[in-house]
Amino acid sequence: MTNPWNEPANSPERQESLRRESPGGRHQHQDSVSGTLRISDMVAPRKIPPGSGWRKFIYNATFHAINLGESPGERHYRELRDRIRRHIRKQYVIAVVSGKGGVGKTTMTASIGAVFRECRPENVVAIDAAPGFGTLAGRIDEAPPGDYSAVLNDTDVQGYADIREHLGQNVLGLDVLAGNRASDQPRPLVPSMFTGVLSRLRRTHNIIVVDTSDDLEHPVMKAVFDAADTLVFVSGLTADTSLPVTRSIDLLRAMGYHELVSRSMVVLNDSRDSRDKEARAYLTERFGQSGATVEFMPYDPHLAKGGIIDTQHELHKKTRLRLFEITAALADKYTPDADRPQ
Repeated sequence: MTNPWNEPANSPERQESLRRESPGGRHQHQDSVSGTLRISDMVAPRKIPPGSGWRKFIYNATFHAINLGESPGERHYRELRDRIRRHIRKQYVIAVVSGKGGVGKTTMTASIGAVFRECRPENVVAIDAAPGFGTLAGRIDEAPPGDYSAVLNDTDVQGYADIREHLGQNVLGLDVLAGNRASDQPRPLVPSMFTGVLSRLRRTHNIIVVDTSDDLEHPVMKAVFDAADTLVFVSGLTADTSLPVTRSIDLLRAMGYHELVSRSMVVLNDSRDSRDKEARAYLTERFGQSGATVEFMPYDPHLAKGGIIDTQHELHKKTRLRLFEITAALADKYTPDADRPQ
């Protein structure tokens, strides 16, 4: 009697057995019925009810009997929100730089932080890392309770409730850590202060947006670059406001931050209402050659006048949309540590 377990693979009996076993039969035996059945294939796709405009009027007037679904604009906003809400493990540190003052760097820091906080349930904080008297807190909270010294001197900081005592906050819930505000007793910002504060904020905040010095060679800036996951370069549309950004990119490459620059974004900020389309097209092409993505930020009088920024109610619709698109593009740049080049 032939033992089937010891039967040679090329024996006539084995070959006949393989011929009798059809490929279709093997496939049906291996596949699971429950694995191929999808409930979503059996029901009609659900239309999300409209949230505004004439579509919403019809939806409410017909007592929800006629649902035309979201408008293209609403759908676009929802997709942007979904991108901004993407899962971020640990923390995402975004440093905003320019190389020159007066181009809207602090404004962009506060605005990007506000949109992140509006769309995400986690804590978001903006940090003023300008070595001098930074103005970031003045765009988010007029009277922040503390600064770097307050956070570093508090030895009992364990969770968010503890560190919240030293942070300002706007109506959206965006936290802000103010820089040096005491002109009578100035305490220059040094790298150890920044890294010490950042290590505490990493325990309590998911998104950290850093407003930086115009002097990229300041000692604090190396600590910022080493901690940053991505950079946002803010440029104007004129030669004197865009050239410092090109030099900043070259400087960072010379300092060895090639990979960080490749993950960066350049925001062409029309802070002077110049509306120069030719300059915008030229700078988009030039900055795009650096490997950075390029976005455009239109002029908005609310952002230009200074003071507390209200990204929900005071901005023009086009400005608010661009902020969402810029923030979504930044969220797309997040790369988990395990996926980054070593």
